[in-house]
Amino acid sequence: MVAVVAALGLLATGCAKEQEANVRLDVVFPSTAMAIASDDVKFIVYDDPEPGACQRIYLKHITNQTDLPPVVLSPPAVPVCDLAFGRPDPLVLPLGKHSILAIATRGADDLLVGCSDVAVSAEGNEVVVNLALPSATPVPALSSCATLRDFCDSRCQ
Repeated sequence: MVAVVAALGLLATGCAKEQEANVRLDVVFPSTAMAIASDDVKFIVYDDPEPGACQRIYLKHITNQTDLPPVVLSPPAVPVCDLAFGRPDPLVLPLGKHSILAIATRGADDLLVGCSDVAVSAEGNEVVVNLALPSATPVPALSSCATLRDFCDSRCQ
């Protein structure tokens, strides 16, 4: 497993400062090869406090259903190499229970998808999101790179 700490900074609208907290994301790819095969990672934060929310959101996303819960935050996608080097800032989210969907893309297509439920507290949080291939997604050709850092530094093909 390859873990990449991701952090994104955008202010959730409509919330007072004292009702928000920083959330740092630790994105775990199933392998270095799959991290290298990914271009960007999109994060969508949903307001769904019900138990099992992530499982429902994940299944609805990979089956292209549109009846998803309200979106709390949907910042721009983050390049995988930015995640590898820890460049983004933490997400700033309102306190409460949310589901964070992470989608690693390759071109315009979803390559890997993962979801984690989080109860955001005033102390802030670190959330692990494990990415996986959704059902019949074709596996891309492998790179000659041994590490994500080598790939990001253009040391291999």
